[in-house]
Amino acid sequence: MSKLFDNLFKVNKGPVDDKEKLCDNICSMLNRIIDDRDTVKNKKLIVWLDSIQPIIFAQYDTEKYRDLVLNSLAQKGFEFEQVEFVMGHPAEDNHNVFEIEDNDHEYIEIANCDVVKQPSVVKKASLSIIEGLGVIEPLQKKYILSSEEITSGRIPAYNIGRGSLVQKDDVFRENHIVFDDRPDSPLCEHNRCVSRFHAHIGFDASKGFFFQVDEGGAYPGKTLLVNGGKTINCDCVNTLFHLQNGDKIIVKNGQEIEVMLVYNELND
Repeated sequence: MSKLFDNLFKVNKGPVDDKEKLCDNICSMLNRIIDDRDTVKNKKLIVWLDSIQPIIFAQYDTEKYRDLVLNSLAQKGFEFEQVEFVMGHPAEDNHNVFEIEDNDHEYIEIANCDVVKQPSVVKKASLSIIEGLGVIEPLQKKYILSSEEITSGRIPAYNIGRGSLVQKDDVFRENHIVFDDRPDSPLCEHNRCVSRFHAHIGFDASKGFFFQVDEGGAYPGKTLLVNGGKTINCDCVNTLFHLQNGDKIIVKNGQEIEVMLVYNELND
């Protein structure tokens, strides 16, 4: 992880300083690669943030911070029409991408603004548990996913895991799709197949809900995703899968399917 994000995990060090630093780094990079500032007018600046946790990314991908970046760049003569933050790594064959600070984690891309209206994306969905119904009381067989919960910042993503509030190495995590972790529960042993830090479902404004496995669920053969009819072994925490209607998230214990969650799109 780059130095830019190191301080996010230090006590009494807030993300605002790092956001200001990122803005400064973007300005410095643009000064190096742009000779004629007029060439960026009516253009969109895309900022790629790789190797970043969703909870941290959510603090950057806000209307307030996008406006701050646009205004700061305009003061330097870079009058972009839009700025967009993207979580992940740009495609290797994208020759419009420039690496910031040579740190292999932050990139910028100058692109044309969207001239056509993007197709509407699903903003509400359900996640139904059809096997291994050992969720914490009160028993829930279905969860409703709402993009508003994520984009408003109330939650960073819908975390899937065992136990409602869990801790690992001084890091606390709230799970929203919760499996029973009570020692006296008859389903306790059954639910051990679900890690406390198993996976999460996030939201992308242009493509809708996506699934990403976390450290606890990223063991080969443990977490599978039936995505658009194709079965995928989810064993890499950096891979993001956009969800389609009817997709299934499967948690296995050896050869046995212990838990299956089915994603279904809902009309607003």
